[in-house]
Amino acid sequence: MKELFGKKIRIAGFTMQVFDLCLMVVFTLMALAVRYVLRHVVTEDYTMFFEPWVDTLRQAGGGIKGLAAEFEYVDYTTPYLTVLSFISICPFLNTLLLIKIFSILFDFVAAFAVFALIYEVTEGKSTYAVIGYGMLLLSPTVFTNSAMWAQCDIIFTSFVLWSIYLILKDRPLGAMILYGCAFAIKLQTLFLAPFYVILWMKGKLKLKHFLCLPAMYCVGMIPALLAGESVKELLGIYVLQANGKVDIYALSHKFPNIYQLFGTDTFLIEYADAGIYVTLAALMVEMFVFARAKYELDRKLFFRMAMLMTMTVVFFLPHMHERYAILVDIFAIIYLFLEPDKLYIPVLTITASFGGYALYLSGGKILPIAIYTLIFLYLMLDHGRYCYRAIWKRPEKTYG
Repeated sequence: MKELFGKKIRIAGFTMQVFDLCLMVVFTLMALAVRYVLRHVVTEDYTMFFEPWVDTLRQAGGGIKGLAAEFEYVDYTTPYLTVLSFISICPFLNTLLLIKIFSILFDFVAAFAVFALIYEVTEGKSTYAVIGYGMLLLSPTVFTNSAMWAQCDIIFTSFVLWSIYLILKDRPLGAMILYGCAFAIKLQTLFLAPFYVILWMKGKLKLKHFLCLPAMYCVGMIPALLAGESVKELLGIYVLQANGKVDIYALSHKFPNIYQLFGTDTFLIEYADAGIYVTLAALMVEMFVFARAKYELDRKLFFRMAMLMTMTVVFFLPHMHERYAILVDIFAIIYLFLEPDKLYIPVLTITASFGGYALYLSGGKILPIAIYTLIFLYLMLDHGRYCYRAIWKRPEKTYG
């Protein structure tokens, strides 16, 4: 039996033991069981937005024809609206389950990306990769997002993760095509854009590769153009999101960022405008420091820097929602396998993120959200400290 479990097999370019494959099956079954239990949960976002959108698409004919529907309000781009439009005319199951199933499929796409990334950064340690696969699927900020909330953040996140994988494999064009696909789905993809600029400065990407973002956005518009929608309206979706008017009623939508320390419902215009400039200033400082120094961008620094720059955006930018640090949560899981003694990084990161989830989904809280904000701030400073020491070759002090 020991010989059987220790036997090595090669699947899709990855060498694994039979034990690893069995462990992956166990994680998969556990993940499916959790999601099955949550299948009938209905949230306010579904009743206020997704269900009316699907009804509107259905009334317009569904499928490609449905994309010509006149919405009172919608802020999703063509690719996801196309999915909803085909769901509207699907005769199987109900709308809620179909939306959840589609997002859950991408839970597994993301999980396989995490498997591939950990396999790559640990130089073939397949057991680590399988455990990372399971950690993502059983992370509360992942399964709650798709299976309970019926949200779609994992979709663009999956494309970003595979983009990062291709960067590590020195395939920049493919990486930026996937990053462009993510951009075509959600504007939050740009939270990681400063890190991609650093990769360009370090010679990992070329300037021409960034043309993939507008190119893939235009490709994503094709179904709506076929339905008769105007280019101007389709290009204006991200302008609608970026101007902040949709979310102006709060500076932070239950996300543990800086506004939770000063109040989320006062000085709405003033703090929002100032917050944009503070975010840009913080990113400029980070990018200046990272661009000025001469250093090797090893894999530990790679993921710490990605986490730091994404956290900087969501911590200072106004109108952030509970779900917007999902990339940070996943990067923290991957980083654990680079430094297993840094267990506090994924534990505290996911704890801070899920504090906002719990506040939205149940209206309850164990700790004041300001506590989660301070945890998030501590982690951001910890990443900054590590990056600074790494690029200026200063010795890393260990925690006692």
